[in-house]
Amino acid sequence: MSDKSIKIIFFGNTEFSNPVLIKCAESYNVCSVVTNPSKKMGRGQKFVDTPVKILAKNYKLEIIECDNLLDEGFIKKLKDMNPDLFIVVAYKILPKSLLSIPRYGAINLHSSLLPKYRGAAPIQRVILNKEQVTGVSTFLIEPKVDTGKIIEQAKCNIDENDNYGTLSEKLSHVGADLVISSIDKYLNKKIEPYLQDESLVTLAPKITKEEFLIDWNNEGSDINAQIKAFSPYPGAYTFLNGKRIKFFQSELINNQSSSEPGKIDSITPNFFDIACTKGSLRIYKVQIEGKKIMDAKDFILGMPTLKDGRFS
Repeated sequence: MSDKSIKIIFFGNTEFSNPVLIKCAESYNVCSVVTNPSKKMGRGQKFVDTPVKILAKNYKLEIIECDNLLDEGFIKKLKDMNPDLFIVVAYKILPKSLLSIPRYGAINLHSSLLPKYRGAAPIQRVILNKEQVTGVSTFLIEPKVDTGKIIEQAKCNIDENDNYGTLSEKLSHVGADLVISSIDKYLNKKIEPYLQDESLVTLAPKITKEEFLIDWNNEGSDINAQIKAFSPYPGAYTFLNGKRIKFFQSELINNQSSSEPGKIDSITPNFFDIACTKGSLRIYKVQIEGKKIMDAKDFILGMPTLKDGRFS
């Protein structure tokens, strides 16, 4: 359903937000887009816009860059727009003072099947936990994070070759359709938002830097999940001859290796296998510290002593 009389203020930062913003802009009156200010990044320290800002500029939408959601001028500006609804996707936690501004409240898109995986890193956590199904949820925002009444949910299968990047992209598109459906059903009272079952709550806390380091004493299936969860960014890593090595694509090989964990099990021209406590990992994409991501075959060519190496 399309209704340009409905005024929406959209909050978002990342690529995950963009499919939702596109759908909202096509169907409703997005009167402003709130995103983080541009940041200096890279060696040249050039200002880089958020993906949401780049898209909003292409759609000629009004943009508000804000790093202080409690700023009185910012709050007044939002109130003066007299919005019907806030749509929040991959953004910061909104303070209570903002939630009373829109006539019909604020809807958040969360990338899990709530109440499972509440928190900052639901996509990485479902991969780390080797789940086979996940999904997205729309809910009405309450002051306590990820606890509001659910409007709708949609499931999404996690395929064998999915990593954080591919699963994020799939969920963003499923989520975009769900948000549009939820806005229509919620505003037109076609659906009654319902309380989350607190007995089913699981958490998805923010990823820590320590979780990127591979422990070769873990089972191969766990390390394979770790590599998927942190690909294409920032990359699960290990060390070889004192150099940090990141892995971005792997495959679990269910063999009974006689090698100690971390040792090279076998090498072919196109990939190499590393022994784990249970099974081995076949490596296809590698990054040496200070260099670009490369295919395993190029890594092998540049490491003539690899067959005698041990990752730690």
